Amino acid sequence: MTNRSTDTRTTNANTTGTSTTNARTTMTRRTTAARIAAAAVLGAAALALTGCAQINQQVGDAWSVTYEVTVDSPDAATLHDVAYLGAEKRGEAAERQTLSTASTKPGAGNGSAGAAWTHETIVLATDPASVQATPSDGQTATCRILLDGKRVIAEEQGQPGQPVSCKTTTPEFD
Repeated sequence: MTNRSTDTRTTNANTTGTSTTNARTTMTRRTTAARIAAAAVLGAAALALTGCAQINQQVGDAWSVTYEVTVDSPDAATLHDVAYLGAEKRGEAAERQTLSTASTKPGAGNGSAGAAWTHETIVLATDPASVQATPSDGQTATCRILLDGKRVIAEEQGQPGQPVSCKTTTPEFD
């Protein structure tokens, strides 16, 4: 009979130990599941925010923007430190582009008889558009930002030999 009671105590001790182990395992599984769920929600939110920006670049309203810098000389001239904001094609993120120099072409501008540098780019509706450049010493530069090559939305005239800058936000589509 002594064996039987020892066996019962051993069995009860094993059962109690197994119950504790099962409870710990269940809590660990629940904690792990909660952590995985939280990570999935955060990952989905990050993906959605990034994805929305990418979708907007792909299908959002976008303008064809023409940047124009004209100098007060009918002959070709060199512009220095040219910078503009935009994307080269639809679906790309707008970035600041820089050129150390750019050449104007006689008769290239829409607004004057001077020589002009022009560049077409894509800018989403309600996003910033900007261009700046520095003419050679003694020359005056004028910058313009045009929508679809026609509608002027920004225009500035600089001082001789000084940088000129045009900045604006593109309008919503009508």
